[in-house]
Amino acid sequence: MSWLAFRQHRGRMIGMGLIVVLWGGLAGMESYSPVLAGMSAVFFAYVPLVFGVFLGAPVVSREFERGTHQFAWTQSFSRSQWFWWQAVVAMGLALATTAYLGTVVGLITPSFTLTVDSVMYPLTGAVPYAWGVFAVATGLMWSAITRWTTAAMAASFFGVAASQFIAEGLRKRSDAVSQWTAENLWILQSAEVEILLALAAAMTVTAWYFTARRNPA
Repeated sequence: MSWLAFRQHRGRMIGMGLIVVLWGGLAGMESYSPVLAGMSAVFFAYVPLVFGVFLGAPVVSREFERGTHQFAWTQSFSRSQWFWWQAVVAMGLALATTAYLGTVVGLITPSFTLTVDSVMYPLTGAVPYAWGVFAVATGLMWSAITRWTTAAMAASFFGVAASQFIAEGLRKRSDAVSQWTAENLWILQSAEVEILLALAAAMTVTAWYFTARRNPA
């Protein structure tokens, strides 16, 4: 089952590999060109959009569009097993890519003061990993509900983008929080991570329900 899951994610693995290569190139250019300094940190905020659209959204819907679900789900493993392996591989790819990109950005970024308004806020601690899991879960949910890849991609893109916009607004809503130092920001980051993971868990279970319990026809 694990072999099948990795095989079905082969194209997405290649896509994540290309992002890794391009990111390395961007980081290299930043190192030699002061004009581009901080560019990779700015782009990092948009990485969850890529995860939701390209890692989560196609997982279930593409099986229905191609009709391959009828083959995959008549093997020795159940629809639930198939779904959970797919979800684990997709989220694993998101976490591995996040770890690499975050490490690269950290290496080429000079010392900084972490504030809630800082471009480095989404890159520190567990926040980027929570956003990666949340984005994939968003894609999985819409993929299972719509069974239509294009619609799932669009819904995932706007869902993750809207969530990022709301989260940024909530972070900056309080004047007191905006004055917090790095020593205090872990409280805000912990709350953000907990909320994101709770929502991700709920969306993943929803995706599982629509995949494993809904009529597969």
